[in-house]
Amino acid sequence: MPTEDKMSSTSVYAVNRAQTNSLEVRTEEIPPPPAGHARVRVEAAGVSYGDLLFQRGVIPGGPKPPFVPGCDLTGVVEEVGPGVDLTVGQRVAALVVSGGYTTAVNLPAARLVPVPDGVDAVAVASVALNYFIAYQMLHRVARVRSGQSILVHGASGGVGLAFLQLAEHIGNVTVFGTGSAANADLITRHGAVAIDYRAQDFMNVVRDTVGGVDAVFDPMGGGHFWRSYAVLRKGGRLVAYGQNNALRNGKRNLAIGAVGFLGGIALPNLKPDGKKTGFYNAWSLEKKQPAAYREDLAEVLNLLSADKIAPREVATLPLRAADEAFRRLEQGVTGKLVLTTD
Repeated sequence: MPTEDKMSSTSVYAVNRAQTNSLEVRTEEIPPPPAGHARVRVEAAGVSYGDLLFQRGVIPGGPKPPFVPGCDLTGVVEEVGPGVDLTVGQRVAALVVSGGYTTAVNLPAARLVPVPDGVDAVAVASVALNYFIAYQMLHRVARVRSGQSILVHGASGGVGLAFLQLAEHIGNVTVFGTGSAANADLITRHGAVAIDYRAQDFMNVVRDTVGGVDAVFDPMGGGHFWRSYAVLRKGGRLVAYGQNNALRNGKRNLAIGAVGFLGGIALPNLKPDGKKTGFYNAWSLEKKQPAAYREDLAEVLNLLSADKIAPREVATLPLRAADEAFRRLEQGVTGKLVLTTD
């Protein structure tokens, strides 16, 4: 039964677009959950490069300061509002537009997906966002199937590695993965053809090996989208999902973002060459396919529970050290960062 107790929540706010001194810890009172909602005591929140891009104002349409970063959270149901079929004490995960960097939050019960027994919160936070978006891009956007070929940029990164592992479960998919020479072994370990992005031209490698691919997954942005589009075979699809090149060495370049959307996404679709482009957005997909969110996140959590997916490595930091997490993101962190509220 719901109670009338109020409680406080400690959250990390992005208060400006600056490179430093941009995050502020605030403690606020939150009310009991209203009808259809549940209050979650957050145990862990994943940190992603997208959080940094949102804070710096690189992604069009992103939240404006002050806002709480964090696109995923994992925790325990602490209180439920009327009409909610969840159990107090139940561990759940959720993907959100923002708001993950907090100790407690009221969320619609429809966003809360039960976590399988025996899976801890940090493990969930380490895969929830990266593997969810990779799963959706593979299965719902590009609809990759056995016998096809794909190119994954940044294949040793969080989302890139998720693509490689999930493609392995499809089976018989030829995968090319770009990365540094130092990460070549990691990429090949998951059955992909490693392409050293510094020493090799991915266009030449793909063309010389298979001629063209059925799908390219590109988070880079700008003119990089054009080159990815060029290696598609007829009927292929470019799935863009980031604008990483719009933030380099701490400096924003919004023109890169504009060029990427216009020249890399919009204009190619006007060509009658049978190829398609699109910018993946989980929220837009959810509007078109309302059941996809819960189905796909549940599938990712089941794969985690069955030890069929795993991030490269996981480092934890306390919630109040979110500024350190952002610093590591800008420096190029290896593996997944997770904020904990212990």
